[in-house]
Parts: sequence; C-alpha cells; structure tokens
Amino acid sequence: MRIGFLTTSFPRFEGDPAGTFVLGMARALAARGHRIDVLAPEAQEAREYAPGSGIDVHRIPYLRPRGLQRLFYGAGAPDNLARDPWAALGALPFLASLAAAAYARSAAWDAVVSHWSVPGGIVGALATRGRPHLVVCHGSDVQALGAVPGGSRLAAFLSDRATSFLFVSQPLRDSFLQLLPRSAAGDVAGRSHVCPMGIDLPVGPPPDRAGRDLLSLLFLGRLVQAKGLDLLPSALAGLTGVRLVVAGDGPERIPLAESLRRAGVEADLVGVVTGSRKAETLVRADALVHPSLREGSPLAVLEAMASGLPVVATEVGGVPAIVRDGVDGILVPPGSPDALRQAVVRIQVAAVRRRLGQSAARRAREFAWPAIAPRIEALLTVSA
Repeated sequence: MRIGFLTTSFPRFEGDPAGTFVLGMARALAARGHRIDVLAPEAQEAREYAPGSGIDVHRIPYLRPRGLQRLFYGAGAPDNLARDPWAALGALPFLASLAAAAYARSAAWDAVVSHWSVPGGIVGALATRGRPHLVVCHGSDVQALGAVPGGSRLAAFLSDRATSFLFVSQPLRDSFLQLLPRSAAGDVAGRSHVCPMGIDLPVGPPPDRAGRDLLSLLFLGRLVQAKGLDLLPSALAGLTGVRLVVAGDGPERIPLAESLRRAGVEADLVGVVTGSRKAETLVRADALVHPSLREGSPLAVLEAMASGLPVVATEVGGVPAIVRDGVDGILVPPGSPDALRQAVVRIQVAAVRRRLGQSAARRAREFAWPAIAPRIEALLTVSA
C-alpha cells in the first residue's frame, strides 16, 4: 500500500525528538513493504532529512517569511501558543496548505493515517476520497476538542468520516466518546482501538546495574508544566544517595533548575538527548521518575522499561496500562510529592530495583514496533 501520513510533528533532522513516534510508525510500516508519504509542517530553519527507505517527506510551508512559522515544533503547539499567542496566526494558513497538499497527493494513496485529530484528522477527512482513514489521537488534540467552542461538532464530523480511531490510552478514548451524541458514540466505540505508540528495542540485554552506591534517578521528556516537574524538588529534598538527571528541554528548565538548587537536590540538567546519547543516558540511570499530571501514553516510560529501568510514575492517562504497580515499577497519585518521595525511597533498595527492572524489560517487548505494526496495518485494510 501507499499510505499518506498527515502530521503536525515530524523529525526535522537526525536526532530531533519532534514526532519520533510518527517516524517510528512510518518506519515500522515501511519495513512491512508499504510506501509512506509524510506531509508535515515546514520548520523555521531549512534542513533536508531523509528518514529512510520507503518514506518520502513533504514539508508544507504555511507562512512567509519562514521565521513566522512558530506554531509547531519546539515545545509543541499548545505550549508554543501559551508562550507566544501570535503563533496562532499560522493555524488557518497551515490548515489550508495541508489540505491543498493532501488533496493533490491523495489520488495516489491507498489509505490515510492522520496523527492528531485536529488538524490532521479534519484534513484527512476531506482528502480520503473514500479510502480507509485511521485517526490517531495522542492527547492534546482531544483536550482541545473538549475545550473549544464547536469541539463536539468537529468530533462528530470526524466520527462520520474516519474508518477507525486509534487512541494511545483508554481514558483518552473515553474522553473522545463523551464528546459525541449517545447515538454516535456507540458506533464510534466499535471502530475505536487503544494502543500506545511503539518503541524500538535496544540492542542487547539490559546492563548490569548492581553495585552502584548512588541512585541515579532520570527524568526524560519535555520540560513543561504538565510533566509535574515542580514536584521533584520537594519530593527529593533531603534524600541522601540520590542524584537526579533531567534530560530534556522546555520552558520549565530555568524554574526547575532554580527550585532544585534551593531544595539542595543534587541534579544535572543535561538538555535534550537523542540517539546514542539517549541510549547512554538510559544505561547510566538506575530508575526513571515520571511525575506527570496528565498523559497520553508516554514513550519515555516505555523506553526506560526497555532498558531495564524500574519506573516511578504517576497514575495518569495510559501509564497504568503500561506499568503494573509493584511489578514493573511503582505508581503514585498525581500531585503528591510525599507519595513520590516514598516511592523513591523504596527503589533505593537494590533488590527492589533489580526485580522491577527485569520485569519492566520483559513488559516493554509487548510494545515494540514489530508487535504493534501488524495491528495498525490491519486497521488500514478495513473498507471505508
């Protein structure tokens, strides 16, 4: 099949963290013999990136000069808009440009995958020409539909024109169905599926972390308010034998660094890590901490588990469907620094970390792309 991908995020260069799960899905389907056409926003900077055999990337310009294209990439559209409301000027031009490009190319497609229901799903609904259309909902898009005037009507429009929906967590699916009239919700429920985005498994077995005296606690992800980073200073203050490594960037970087300093927490903010640097960072860590306040299905958690790391995470979104409390990691209520602190104290025990980490590595294999790709492929062969 030739499959069109519509997305608002896709790596701009080798190692770019933007839309890595979209790239992962494209590579997984290409490995199964399909041809992928990716339509993604043009970035402010001009770069050429070839993601691999079987994948063609078409960057969609939407404002000129290029410096005005500030809506996507970086911290992501929601956070970009929060910090820079003028970035919204690119919303309608991008929607129109993406729709024109999708309609022009869709005659050659056998199926369409729209990442994020808005705007990708809306455009995909107009460009499918009767072909199978899979809408992948990641979280922020469903939140937007629930918050904006007319969001329920847009959800109903999508439900009438999508062949299938893929939600990265069960709570996200439930939230979307609640936007629909009861008569439509039942029909859409039968076409809705829940599955996190996949991961690439590391090469070789997880490293032996025995014998380390200092607990290296890793946070991996965007430094934004939704990640609950402001809980870390009070949760870790005064704990001995713990060192925090923060791998990522975003608007909360400076406030977090200052709060950790004031709390006396030994911490190292290393910035964004990708590729071999990410692999090395995971190997050097002893556990992952993920104090998020809301989530879809965080890939950082799966990547850490695949590397044999136990996870301390908040019980939000799709996390409980991935991490089994007391088996692969420890789940705590969101917004509770005391519960977070108690969980960190528990994993300071080497035997506990070893048991949880070994189980986490086995669990992560269930979410590798080779296991998930056939499920996505099946959704793209459903008659429209």
